[in-house]
Amino acid sequence: MRGRLRTWLLVGAALPGCDAPEARTRAAADVAEMAGSRTAEAARAARAWAENLSLGELSESARGWLRKGAETSSSGIEAVLQKGEQVVPVAVEIGRALGGAVDTSTQFEPIYQEVPGGSSELAERRAEADAAIQGMPRVELIDGLSVGFKQLSSFDVDHHASESAYLVMWRQHDRLIGFVLRSRRDVALAELVREAPRLVALVRSVL
Repeated sequence: MRGRLRTWLLVGAALPGCDAPEARTRAAADVAEMAGSRTAEAARAARAWAENLSLGELSESARGWLRKGAETSSSGIEAVLQKGEQVVPVAVEIGRALGGAVDTSTQFEPIYQEVPGGSSELAERRAEADAAIQGMPRVELIDGLSVGFKQLSSFDVDHHASESAYLVMWRQHDRLIGFVLRSRRDVALAELVREAPRLVALVRSVL
């Protein structure tokens, strides 16, 4: 290492006009350019998320998690959601309500589906949704609602994954409501459960 450092110093001294201040200036410019590139990339990602949210649709990543879950279990909450359709205008309003909880590392993708049908069919679909929610890894009673929590993605041991994600769902009358929480930090389930009453209240404020 010392030998390489001495070689670099000798080469720098031999090159005309290559002095330490100039090298520092170039290095600072390179760092600034890299930082600007990262900032621009983050801004593009934020704009893309905001644009997708304004459309009221789930991102491709979220849809992929739901598809994978539905393939794993035909009676799970993902399979129930795959059968329904997003009600876009209401999803947009939910997204706006959750906007107050978004920070630089955490975002929400709202889910809102209606459970239509005649009396017998409606009862059957409600029962199916309730069973799927009760089958989620963790269920909490929040303001009279059974709210289910399921981890969709997480940082692996070597922190290779880009984000952690959870599905939070509940049924209110003939509606399936919830959201996908996505974060660039490792979110513990207990932390999400503590925040859930506030998040559920934000969602219910626009319904």
